Amino acid sequence: MKRMGQKWLLMLMSLLMACSLLAWPVLAAVGDGTGTSAGEGTSAAGEESTENSGETQQPDGEIEGEAGTEEESVEEEPAEEPEPTLEQLRDELLAIMGSGEEAESIRANIDRLIALGDPSGTLRTYLEGMIRLQQLRYEEEQLQATLEQLETSDSTIGAIGEAVTALENPDEVLARIEKEISDQAARLLESAGYDGTGDLALLAGQVLAYLDAGSAGVDSADMAAILLFQGLLDSGVLTDVGIVTATDAITAHFSSIAGRYQGLSSTTRQKLEAASQDIAGRANNAGALNPGTLIVAGSTLSLTNPVFTYSGTAMVSLKDAAAFLGGKVVEMADNATVVIQAPGAVLEMTKGSSDAYFNDKLLKMEQPVLSFDKVCYLPLATMLRCCGMEQMAVGNYTLLYPAPQPAVQTTAEQEG
Repeated sequence: MKRMGQKWLLMLMSLLMACSLLAWPVLAAVGDGTGTSAGEGTSAAGEESTENSGETQQPDGEIEGEAGTEEESVEEEPAEEPEPTLEQLRDELLAIMGSGEEAESIRANIDRLIALGDPSGTLRTYLEGMIRLQQLRYEEEQLQATLEQLETSDSTIGAIGEAVTALENPDEVLARIEKEISDQAARLLESAGYDGTGDLALLAGQVLAYLDAGSAGVDSADMAAILLFQGLLDSGVLTDVGIVTATDAITAHFSSIAGRYQGLSSTTRQKLEAASQDIAGRANNAGALNPGTLIVAGSTLSLTNPVFTYSGTAMVSLKDAAAFLGGKVVEMADNATVVIQAPGAVLEMTKGSSDAYFNDKLLKMEQPVLSFDKVCYLPLATMLRCCGMEQMAVGNYTLLYPAPQPAVQTTAEQEG
């Protein structure tokens, strides 16, 4: 009986142990909050085992199944935008350039080239390059405008910019002017308040640049001095004594140039003055101009016809203008068109018209081409423009001189 009880006790314990083993996965799932049944866990484990069994190890260590998944996840790249047509490039270029006769002419030329085709892409490359060039020019203009606004809005920045332009300190500039132009000019600059900045510094820098360029040859020093003294007079900062000093200095330097100037003989000059007076008597708004008052820096002026003013504009004959430019006058068959042909310069004019064409570009003249005694005249300013010269009236004299060229910076200065 006792053995029978022990046997039933062992069976009961075995039954309880079996129930606990079956209930354990359920209790574990409930404990971690997943609620996954033992069957589901077994199924998941089976699937995982199945997936792992289907994977193949590659030589580089990657799993073939994973590599395929990564490739599928990469998004497709968007298609490239179509290349602009030649017509679109043309329109973009003309839109940047703006409207006008030049733009219409460019459009016509491009259209002709487009019609011929562009198998090698040369026209496309040209149009793209021109568009970029125009864009760079526009950006440069915008940058320059911004810099100018900064200089005008901040006096300190403006003073720095002008000081940089001078490239020398005030003492060095005054010393150069005293040594190479005159001590009077240096003293006048100093007494006017020159400190290496402002308009006076800009004036001094331009004068020294003109002197260094040697544009007027042997007359360059006198010309630079005249420009400096005249600039001081125009500045309005000189005292009464300074004005007298500057005026006397200008006269002295003009006399120095005139001493080297082999101009017209007194007899020829009288004849030209008499002829000018005769023309003035027969022409409205015309007055005689003494040829001796025209002085050319570094050269001579030989006149064969009268010089006169018409409505305040100095007029010279086409023949004298052509000789000054080193060329000749050609009259066309229509008897209305006259042309001055010179090395590097072709000036085409129509009698009675103020429109001229200099090297095929429209040039507006101060007065039309006039004809007196079968001699044609054009404005003196037009002649000077064709040869890169300028004029300046000082007292009763008119000085003709080469236009100052901008100073060329060295590589070191540009990098600085």
